Amino acid sequence: MITLIIGPPESGKSHLAEQMLLDEPYMDRYYIATMKAVDEAGYERIRRHRAMRAGKGFTTLEIETDIVSAAKLMADPPNSAVLLECAANLTANMMYDPETYDICRSGEDGARDFARRAADKVAALADLVGSLIVVTGVYGPEEADDEETRLYKTLLDIVNIILRNMADKVIDTGVLQ
Repeated sequence: MITLIIGPPESGKSHLAEQMLLDEPYMDRYYIATMKAVDEAGYERIRRHRAMRAGKGFTTLEIETDIVSAAKLMADPPNSAVLLECAANLTANMMYDPETYDICRSGEDGARDFARRAADKVAALADLVGSLIVVTGVYGPEEADDEETRLYKTLLDIVNIILRNMADKVIDTGVLQ
């Protein structure tokens, strides 16, 4: 089962996802953290998220792109609840992964292929675990966006569409203003 929690920044997605993970009937609860910090703001966000989940009984696995490998680190994957935090970070990380770097920069067909590869990773993980909660973000276009940021937002939009279609349940935490 895949539950997708989608929304803009600071809309409560992570808090809601963690509460849902706690409510799962599985004894083993895993938190897959995909964020790759590149600056002090990123490190601060990671510290904030670690503090939010401290003492909740989650096993945190920090995995930037190969999220399916997380199942090998779990005691009993089919009897585990997993929170993937988040597909937006996974998308960003995959944009710079040597395996997919050129694909996502090769036009519309490449963007669709890239998005399918990202979504396939989520689907493969979901097939291995009891329950998967996926957090993802939405970001509207901004005048100051450079070409790389526009590409990222386009790729994430496509990934999110595929994830919405594959999810058993979708929770939207808000609409961009």
